[in-house]
Amino acid sequence: MDDETTPRPEAPEEGRTRWGRAAFVALPGLGLVAAMTAAMANSLLAASFAVSGVPIQLKSDDVDGSGFGGVVSARGSQGVAYAGFSEARLSGLCAAMTPAVLGVEFTLKLSAGDADPNTREIAAEDLLLDAKELTGNAEFTGLKLGVDKSALDRGPAELRTEQGGSNFGLQADTAHIGRLDASALSAAIGGTFKLDNLKLGVSTGRSTC
Repeated sequence: MDDETTPRPEAPEEGRTRWGRAAFVALPGLGLVAAMTAAMANSLLAASFAVSGVPIQLKSDDVDGSGFGGVVSARGSQGVAYAGFSEARLSGLCAAMTPAVLGVEFTLKLSAGDADPNTREIAAEDLLLDAKELTGNAEFTGLKLGVDKSALDRGPAELRTEQGGSNFGLQADTAHIGRLDASALSAAIGGTFKLDNLKLGVSTGRSTC
């Protein structure tokens, strides 16, 4: 008979691929790769995993999305732009993060897509970033600045319920960002995340995209 006092692990949140805002399970690097083999084989990353307090670097040659929104928010003592797309297509993607596992730094690096900036072969739904810094060449349509957070009607729904966010928001019907390079505290995919030519690797030490 099971001991009723024995705590049971919480089930992962379904349908969400998330980096950040939760505890990183201290698994050896090879074990983490093995746990995601099935997702890699199908070019569809749908497993939930998380990293806490580890900056994430995201790079893409080209991002084209609809339903863009964002608010100024805070993560502890750090200010961030909490922003994202309802739907986005990307040409090429590299994500790198370096958590410490049992006192040893490992870099988890994910890459996908091809070298053609016109294909936009990667698709993401409800893409959100806690961005500390973002650079790129941007073009917006239907851009509105100074929108009250509760009045945002573009972007993922989480923007309107963000705790600790300011009332200053912005939104646009569409947004195009070329040569995106972002440093973020977290990244979350609320819907499907389709990745062609997915590659995932773990190496000792610190490296970047």
